[in-house]
Amino acid sequence: MNKRTLWCLLLSSCLVSPALAQLAQQETTSSQAEPGIEEMVRKVNIVTRAKTRTAVSENEPMAIDLGLVDVPGAPPKLTEGVTAKAYARYVNYEDSLIAQLVLTGVEKDGRSEPLDSNDFVAQFNMDSPELDPASPVTIEGNQETLLAALQRLNDVGEEDDKEEKETESAEADTGASNTVGSNASKNADAAGYSTPAALDVEEDTSAPTVRVTTEGCNIRVDLAQLVAVQQSRVETTEDGNVSAGTCEDGADRYPLDRSYSVCGDTIDMETRQAVAQYLLYYTDGGGNRQEVTDCLKDEDKVFDITEKTSACSVYLDYNEMMAVPQASLVYVNASNNEVQVRSCEPSEEIASVPLVSVTDGCSIRHDFAAGRSYQTGRHIYELNGTTWQAEACSDNGTEYPHETVYKNAAGQEVCAPIIDQAAGTVTRQSRKQIVVNGVEQFITECKPDSANIAIQSTIDGCDNPSLWNHDLAAGASYSRERFYYLLDGVPQYVTECQDSEVAYPHQVETTGWQNHDDQLFAYRLTTVYIEGTPKGRYNIKTSEVLPGEPQTAYVYSGEAPATNGEHFYEGCTRFDARDLVQSYDRPDGSVHKVVIGEADPLSLGNKCYNEFTWAAVTHGRFENPVSSNKSSGPCGVFENYAHVYDAAYHCTSTSSVGTRKTIREDGEVIGTASNTCTTYNAYSPVKAKYYTGGSDADGSFQGYVRVGFPSSGWSYPSHTNGVKSACLGNWGWLQ
Repeated sequence: MNKRTLWCLLLSSCLVSPALAQLAQQETTSSQAEPGIEEMVRKVNIVTRAKTRTAVSENEPMAIDLGLVDVPGAPPKLTEGVTAKAYARYVNYEDSLIAQLVLTGVEKDGRSEPLDSNDFVAQFNMDSPELDPASPVTIEGNQETLLAALQRLNDVGEEDDKEEKETESAEADTGASNTVGSNASKNADAAGYSTPAALDVEEDTSAPTVRVTTEGCNIRVDLAQLVAVQQSRVETTEDGNVSAGTCEDGADRYPLDRSYSVCGDTIDMETRQAVAQYLLYYTDGGGNRQEVTDCLKDEDKVFDITEKTSACSVYLDYNEMMAVPQASLVYVNASNNEVQVRSCEPSEEIASVPLVSVTDGCSIRHDFAAGRSYQTGRHIYELNGTTWQAEACSDNGTEYPHETVYKNAAGQEVCAPIIDQAAGTVTRQSRKQIVVNGVEQFITECKPDSANIAIQSTIDGCDNPSLWNHDLAAGASYSRERFYYLLDGVPQYVTECQDSEVAYPHQVETTGWQNHDDQLFAYRLTTVYIEGTPKGRYNIKTSEVLPGEPQTAYVYSGEAPATNGEHFYEGCTRFDARDLVQSYDRPDGSVHKVVIGEADPLSLGNKCYNEFTWAAVTHGRFENPVSSNKSSGPCGVFENYAHVYDAAYHCTSTSSVGTRKTIREDGEVIGTASNTCTTYNAYSPVKAKYYTGGSDADGSFQGYVRVGFPSSGWSYPSHTNGVKSACLGNWGWLQ
């Protein structure tokens, strides 16, 4: 069967959809019902069988051999040893495998007879894409045409057997050898043969050329089978005219894969659930990622959204005098990473607790200039069995007036008088006190009066601030003094150094922060000092966390993705992994970052490139033989007319195997493919020269000389870069 018949067969029969094929069959049946048709063409069921278990390809027709089991009206001798030549394929239609088969000829002992494929067609369902010898295949066909073809095969066989016997008998009678060629021994009409005039041979350009190409065809996405199919079409060139078939599924297929990395989870705050999403993509022949769907929900990956209190501070509402626990909303995604969907807000699961005012841990602040003392206090709250302090100690509004006391309630002196026997004087002493909750408390040591004698106070020997009384809770430091009187101009000390009534208010300055990143707060580092002392400035505490120092919460400043130095690939596409990071401003102006989950990776696109290599160049040549039969090759096809043999085409070829290696930036080879690129150099035919000669007894043999061979050896075409580029383009490797 020539190429024109084959491609007409494929386009008209095998390449139609099952529905169209059935429609065409119905129309044919309808037309055959017209009067007189059935008398002219009789359709019968021809039973055939595959000779071996044969796989059948999808969409693309393939040649197969069948044995004839039953041909209605044919005697056994006509079908004995006959092979039926056919083309078959299967198509997938509505989840069914439908086989399509056409009969194109019969063959026996190297002889063949062609059949019109339009007259012999079969279509049937298959359980699997193969033909089983145990399952006969019935083909509906033209009985008369098939019987005539089988009869011709049988007649030609019998004639060949008869001629062979006659030749053997003649050689036995004459002693002639069959190695000497003679038309007379083959043809009874050879004796009357006369040499015709030479014929001009023209190049036959009517033979069509056919190629399968993906140009102009799309990739069809089959979501049901999770595959992307590259479509192709048949392009036929005949007499300079190009005709193109429709695009249909080809053999190149790319599986569809799921990608969760580019789709975020969907958040439903009403149901407090997060659902993972994915999209479908495939990697085409050029290593490019092609996304074919939008983000889809994966109902198998649903995550509960819960409260998280550990990352949030407690809000202190002094208007309502309540401590309000706060919580963020989080869930654990498919990668087992925690994702935050809401920042800190009042908790719905943990109730608010009251703020309680207490004085525990706080002291009374004395203001001797004003003659009053002030109670300091703070607020606390109890949460989850733990007591928390809300702020540092400060005046709570309770005041105590100062009272100078010489005697107690029993009439006894609170301080022993100072008796200076040398001077003969007595100096009384007193103390200041306050009454707290009905209990008297002294707030000063004994202080001598100055009314009796000239007893004076001095700080001499008591001016070292490191020995003073520093009351951090009250925020004041009290200097020390001692009392004396002069004896002959020499101070006579009657007391040791003791607290005086001179108070130095505490000054504070922030020197830094003690950060607690795990709890998102910081303590202020404070230097407490006093000024104006006899020694100048004195630091009481240097860069320390003072008792009762409140916690200063970090300030949430938002969240954003950030690369973490890791990356991964999906096919040729590179992704840089990123974390979802929450930022908190510390009181010292620095930023604390908390990784709360996994962020969408950053796609950097295709990171593959193609590397082409070519194998060593090989050469070939073709010389069309001269014979009485047609001969064909890469250079053309020539006929023989009345024993005048045309000079055959001759040509040379140059070939090289091209290999494409797709390599990712990290050096991993994603895929390889190889094809052979061939270019031809044809020699033009010339007219045949002939001469009379030969060695036959009657002198009637006439031979012919073929001309047009290269006189100086064969030359081969160059395998240029242009040739290679053309091959790469035809293979679709330059996309």
